[in-house]
Amino acid sequence: MPDLLKRLRARPARLLLAASLLSVAAALAAEGAYRLFLRSRAAAGARHGVFELYAVGDSSMRGLPFYISSPEIVSLLLGDKLGGRELAVNNLAEGGSSIYTQALKAARTLKYRDRSNPAAVLIYAGHAENITAHKSRASLLPRAYEKFKTRVLSHSLLFSKLFFDIEKALLFYGVRDLGHYEFYLRRTIEAALDAGAVPIIATLGSNLEVEPSVGDRYLPSAEEVLKAFGAEERGETAKALAEYTRLYAGAAPEEAGVLRPYLAYRIGRCLQSAGKPEAALARFAEALENDPYPLRSKPSQNAIVRRLAGEYSIQLVDAEALFMENSPGKVPGEELFVDTMHPGPAGTLLLSRAFAQRLAELLHDRVRNDLRDPLAIYESPRRDITFREGPYVAAGVCLLWSGQGNLPIPDCLKLADKNFRKALSMSPGDRLARIGLRVTAVSKKNRYIIPWDVYKWYNTKRRYYELRRQFTDEEMAEADKFLAKWEKP
Repeated sequence: MPDLLKRLRARPARLLLAASLLSVAAALAAEGAYRLFLRSRAAAGARHGVFELYAVGDSSMRGLPFYISSPEIVSLLLGDKLGGRELAVNNLAEGGSSIYTQALKAARTLKYRDRSNPAAVLIYAGHAENITAHKSRASLLPRAYEKFKTRVLSHSLLFSKLFFDIEKALLFYGVRDLGHYEFYLRRTIEAALDAGAVPIIATLGSNLEVEPSVGDRYLPSAEEVLKAFGAEERGETAKALAEYTRLYAGAAPEEAGVLRPYLAYRIGRCLQSAGKPEAALARFAEALENDPYPLRSKPSQNAIVRRLAGEYSIQLVDAEALFMENSPGKVPGEELFVDTMHPGPAGTLLLSRAFAQRLAELLHDRVRNDLRDPLAIYESPRRDITFREGPYVAAGVCLLWSGQGNLPIPDCLKLADKNFRKALSMSPGDRLARIGLRVTAVSKKNRYIIPWDVYKWYNTKRRYYELRRQFTDEEMAEADKFLAKWEKP
């Protein structure tokens, strides 16, 4: 009887062990099959005898809101060849995708590329990280899951993708902090190096002359801020600076995280007007670093980029410094950007030239098409008119889409106004641009604040990602009726 009991007790243990071994074997088989699929797909699409140019990043590297990307312009500048070979561009960038997404995609794509071809990987990624104080203070379970991903899943091409697809379906964002950014940036660099490619990493440039977003927060101290803004608007810089500084120091804990970045920006504007550019730049950097709803990369992210470039001894294009050096007062603004983070034609050409020059130096080659006028690329009369005015409508709406709240956003509205007018100069009948221009005008009258009812109406009619669909006659009539109420003197 005791022997029988021992055998019965041992059976579940043996079954569990057998099930575990079978599970591991199945996982390894699935991983092997997936890698075989990736290898076969890469072999089927391979082009021999070319120079492979890959690009990794978010919407800015993708070329949005325009229709031509930085790697495509790099190829154009180099005459579509490098090192005596035809250039084959493979842009892996995706709009709205964090470096997490990009690292997984880069690893899958580069793993089985044709190693007989030389290759380079341009990396300009970091605007879509959404690193906030809230997401940096993740609870125990998300932290544990993040460790599982970085220590276990990151070694699997199949299961890292499967878990990512599940996260995407569930809208699960998990941990978003500087450590997360650095880990996956490292993975991207290492994927390039392991594939025999030359990584060229760039810091990120941002528009420093637009207000940080306050989201949909309606702050109790808004009226006091508006009084200080009134002084700033009247040219009473010293008075406005003193008021902003007082409000910054006395910000209540419940609104400090949102209010202080905004006030840092307004203080920077006052210092700029007072002829103190270095002090102003420090405040703009503070606003950028602590933006509570970030649509731009942080200075601390650029510090990571520079450190990793040195650690891995790889090529660095310091785009942040490049944009500053080519901006009035070394403060990047509307001259180089069309919204908060997307470079305009001049900004993208500047970045692309830096990449092209670095590639030419590495391969002892040259820039064959020394294009310096962005209009030759972006506004050629041969391009379809919607491909010329559409990006400016998208940029204008992006600025309005992120500009809700009850604090004045004059610079945001100014740039949106500029974009809509640019679009209308190209296509006077564009209804989306006309509506956008009217919304900016209404908001300027409303103490430079987008009225909440107008924002809600505008956002339900055309969200940012639906901008290619023009207003119908019926929708336009409804818009005229709605906006007319707000346009009355």
